[in-house]
Order: sequence, then structure tokens, then C-alpha cells
Amino acid sequence: MQTEFFRQRHLTQPVQQLRPASVEELTETISALEADGRTWRLIGDGQHATDLPGGDYTAVRTDELDAILDVDATSGTVQVEAGIRWSELAAALGEEGFSLQRYGLHPASATVGGLLARHRPAPTLLRGGDLLDGCIAVGAFHPESGDYRYITAPRKASGPDLRHLFVGAGHSDGVIVDATLVVWRPTNARLIRYDDVSPADAAGAVETMFAASITPAWVHYGWKSRTLQFEIAAPGQLLRARVEWLKNRLGAPDDIGDREDARTRKQWLQARHPHRRSHPDADKMRIFWVALSALGDDPTELFGDGVEDVEIPMFTPRRATAFVTYKQPEMVDERADAVPQEALWATHQLTN
Repeated sequence: MQTEFFRQRHLTQPVQQLRPASVEELTETISALEADGRTWRLIGDGQHATDLPGGDYTAVRTDELDAILDVDATSGTVQVEAGIRWSELAAALGEEGFSLQRYGLHPASATVGGLLARHRPAPTLLRGGDLLDGCIAVGAFHPESGDYRYITAPRKASGPDLRHLFVGAGHSDGVIVDATLVVWRPTNARLIRYDDVSPADAAGAVETMFAASITPAWVHYGWKSRTLQFEIAAPGQLLRARVEWLKNRLGAPDDIGDREDARTRKQWLQARHPHRRSHPDADKMRIFWVALSALGDDPTELFGDGVEDVEIPMFTPRRATAFVTYKQPEMVDERADAVPQEALWATHQLTN
């Protein structure tokens, strides 16, 4: 029993762990648990697990379901089992000449199934870098309704698209067993960094880029470091034009790196992503989905007193996903109502 695994993620220790070795074995395991009336939860890397029971339960782990089922070079898609980790998928695609370059920052150790199933407080935006943008098909299972499969074009013959019942719903309507994602050949890119940036200036820079239809592959802002960094990816001449546009509209960056710099920086940030139950400060962290216009120069005016750091690894034209670390764990609940309702999309404690 991996007690340390659950302790690090602030998860209740299960009475039993089961590790199905195939999708068929997974569906059989879940059906058997349901038939016996036993409480169970599906757990990949456990970074986004929610709604865990307070009493005894069985953890059904997806560690063994990590296969790449198909890489369609013509269509630019990959079909994977839900238990594959984000970093492992990126490495495997690199060997095939493909990348996850245009996706935003996601925790490196999280599984594809976990990233898709985790709750979202608001609809995603096309080209916003969220994994949901690039998920074009899922396979799922529910012990009562059975298998669900949505086939990708041009072979669609599987009935209505019901992906929304499984994506973003935990496993309340069924468990995701595989997913098909859009992938890309690596594109030339630049790593852009601006130093000494306030939260308000970071929000303004992002809004300016989106308004000009310049969508970074990913954006990251840290309040303690006061650093805004992002990756711009485009073919050669267009890339040069966009860098010049940035210089003219946002000012000269403090540093410009090449594609390899962007790739390694993304890996570094994803390995330390704040959206992890195993994050060292997870018990002191609350997530706020807030309007970009609400971000000011002083985070304490928005998130309350006791703010130790604010990290924003995801921006859209209208909102920011802010991971706020407080000085003491008890402040996390006390600051739940800190943000005015007109500026707030949603909020929750990371370890709930």
C-alpha cells in the first residue's frame, strides 16, 4: 500500500488498491465493485482528485493504462489510454516528430484522463491552450450504460457527441478510458520574458496580445518573481513579425530565447505546476478564476491579507487562473470570499 502517495496528495488512504492492466480489466473491475456495492474512486496520479469519500473506499489506479494506441501522421492526432502521464506523452510524441507545443501549461505528472476529467468552472476558449481544445474524441465506460465511443472524422458513425458528459465531470457519468488529441509538428518559436511586471501590467499585456489575435502557446506569471513569460510559435517570417510587434506594443523584452529555450522552460514550469495536490504548499493554496480586469498592482487588495505568492499559469482573453498561496493553511478558508463576486468566476481549495 503506497501510504506516502496518498499522504503527499492529501488524500484519504484507501482500504484497497487495484491496478487493472487493460481497459477490459478496468471495466470488469468497476462493474464488479458496483455489483458488490463497494465505494470506489478512479485515481491516476491523484493531482486533481476530488469528492473522495470519508469512509472506506477502493482506489482503482490507472498506472498500467499508459499505452499510445495510434499516431495518425496524416490527420495530426494521437489516441492514448487515459493513464498516460502528460510528460511521458510529450516525450513519446517527440520521438515520432510531433509535439504538444500549442497546449498550455499542465502538470507534468498528471494523466491525460485526469486532466480531461478535472472540474472546470467555466467554458474553455478555442485556442486558449486548454487540453479540452484539442480533445476530439474520448472512449468512456459506465457500469450501467456500458461503453461510449465517439469516432473522429472522417469515420464518424457513432451517434451524438456526448464528450461533455465525461470531460470535466470527474467520473460521475463514467470514466474516460482513452482520448484522441490533436498534435502538431514542432514550429519555430521564441521564449519571451518581461521582468518587474505587476499583475495589472501582465493582464494588460495578455489582453493586448489576444486583441491582436496573437495567441501564445502558453503564458506564465509569478507575482513574487514579478516575471511574465510566454512562448510565441509561428513559421519564420511570421514569427519575426510577431516579435517586432511585441517590441513595438509591449516594449523590448528583457530576454528572448529560441525554441529549445521555450521547450525546456515549459518542461521546468510543468514539473512545478501549482495545480497539484502534491505541491509543497498545496494546503496553503486556493484557486481563483478571476476576470483579467480585476488584477491590480497589489494582490492583497483582491485576494485578502496574508498573500505569500500568486502564480498564474493560464490566461484567456477574459479571465486568469490564479493560484494564491497564503502564509497559513487556516487562511485558505478564511479568504474564500475575498474576491468580489463581480470579478469572480469560481474558487476552491486545492486539497478539497
